[in-house]
This record gives sequence, C-alpha cells and structure tokens, in this order.
Amino acid sequence: MFPILEQIHSLKRVIHTKKIRSKSAGFTLLEVIIAALILSIGIMALAQAFNLGLLASTDVEGIDLALNIAQARIEQIKNTAFASIVSSPSTPDSNFSNYNVTVTVTGVNPKQVVVTVSWNVKGGSTNVALTTLVANY
Repeated sequence: MFPILEQIHSLKRVIHTKKIRSKSAGFTLLEVIIAALILSIGIMALAQAFNLGLLASTDVEGIDLALNIAQARIEQIKNTAFASIVSSPSTPDSNFSNYNVTVTVTGVNPKQVVVTVSWNVKGGSTNVALTTLVANY
C-alpha cells in the first residue's frame, strides 16, 4: 500500500484510542456522590463514638471523686472516739457541695459504718457506698 495511507490509518487508531481513554478517565458524578456519602457516614460514626467516650469519662470522674469523698469520711470516722461514732443524715460535702454524704452506723461492737455519697448526674441521682467495721479494743 501507500506509506502515507498507513501512517494516516495508524494516526486514526491512536486518536480513536485516546478518545476512548479520555471518556473512561476520571470519576462520574454518581461515583463522587456515593464516595462522599460513605465518607460522611464514617465521620458521623467516629464523632458519635468520640462523644460517648467523653460522656463515659465524665461519669468515671464523678465516681472517682465520690469514692475519694467516702474514703476521706471513713478516715475521719476511724480517727473519732468510738463512743462518738453515730449515724448522720445526708449533708453536702464541705468541699464539693453537689455531693451529699450520709453515714449509717449499725451494731454495738464492732460498729458497721456505711458511708454513702450521692450526686446528680444526667437528670438523675446516683451513689456509691463504702462499708467498714470499727471496733473498740
């Protein structure tokens, strides 16, 4: 054949191949929307998990503080004369007014002492209690 015709035919094939590639290159709008939707669902799930983690951390801090208050009150009771160890009604803690401390004493010797610390959390009330025995020896 003619060499010039072969070159034209070859050039047409290259141009046709490039046109096909250019049509298939990139992403369609639908693919981009679906990818954005999947990404946003994942981000929302992570944000929810982070929020729950913060709330759980706040709950643990409240319980830890209440246990420390109860332990300090038990130490005060242990350093009190045996005859003076008596029950006391719910009173706010001197350092943390939103925590109420109740002391319940039962028994004669040894006395069972239950220190209950209660506080408000998320619209409700919760408490922790520590129990010890105090003997007159």
